[in-house]
Amino acid sequence: MLDQERIEITTPISSRLTAVETMPDRAGTNVAEDLGDRYLARYLTSAQVPEFLDGSSRGHWVTPTALSPNDVVPWLALYAPMLKRQHLLLINPSKVDVIRGPAWIRLGQGIEYYLPHGFPKSAIVDVGVLQVR
Repeated sequence: MLDQERIEITTPISSRLTAVETMPDRAGTNVAEDLGDRYLARYLTSAQVPEFLDGSSRGHWVTPTALSPNDVVPWLALYAPMLKRQHLLLINPSKVDVIRGPAWIRLGQGIEYYLPHGFPKSAIVDVGVLQVR
């Protein structure tokens, strides 16, 4: 709910039925403003960590929502639900040229954004291991 309240101050959240292709391209700086300069999260398996350390040019779904390793797969309705996501890639949206969203996650809960052209290495804030405290 906190994500929703913050984002909806400036931007409506698209419905779960909105196709990503119909969402307008937005500048990452505008998304950063919507989020109050918070980061976007891309949850990773151990095998994915080295794949994205230099950025990526392919599309990625990300979320502003911080989740525990036990909650991330069901909450975000991630593919391959038996693979644990114990790593977190933090992305600074202001360093990403094009972002689509926000939208409600179709089969899960929470809010998501889509990076149609990926993200540059300069957008990576940190890659770490998820911990529950």
